[in-house]
Amino acid sequence: MSNKDYRELQLSSSQLVLIFLGILILGIVIFILGVSVGKKQAQLVKESQISADKMIEQVKEEKPLPVQEQKESTSKELKDSISKELASHQKIKEETQEQTPVVAKQNLYYIQVGAFRDKNAAFSIAESYKIKGYDAIVLNPLPSDKKAIYRVRIGGFNTRDQAVKIKAELIKSEGKKKSDYFIIKD
Repeated sequence: MSNKDYRELQLSSSQLVLIFLGILILGIVIFILGVSVGKKQAQLVKESQISADKMIEQVKEEKPLPVQEQKESTSKELKDSISKELASHQKIKEETQEQTPVVAKQNLYYIQVGAFRDKNAAFSIAESYKIKGYDAIVLNPLPSDKKAIYRVRIGGFNTRDQAVKIKAELIKSEGKKKSDYFIIKD
């Protein structure tokens, strides 16, 4: 190996400290810039949600949306298209609120009677248990689920004994195995 192939860089301890401090300061500046950009994005999202909520309220009240100095025909078409779009968004929002799964209360006992990938199937099973007189709920999929699973549970019992009693009634009335239902403390 000749001298031309190999180069050595020698730094004193003060030079190493300066390089380390420079890298540290650069990292802090990048972090602060990231935080400020994140705050600005959050503010923009909040403002857009507020303006969307105001538009929805205006559509509900059937007040015309403010349009600045445009021809009457163009402004009317714009108002109609915005009203239709907001009405469709409102309808979708109401439909999803109707089928939003209920969140279980904490520190109560529940009997899990099923777990489904299909949201509608879970709601129909829950409805069948409600018809039979049980308090049935459908839980949202957990973040740890690889695939969305909607859990159907009965109860909200204060003690485990109450849950065991209802579980025995379910097994007896529906002729299922003990392993088909299980008790969960939430």
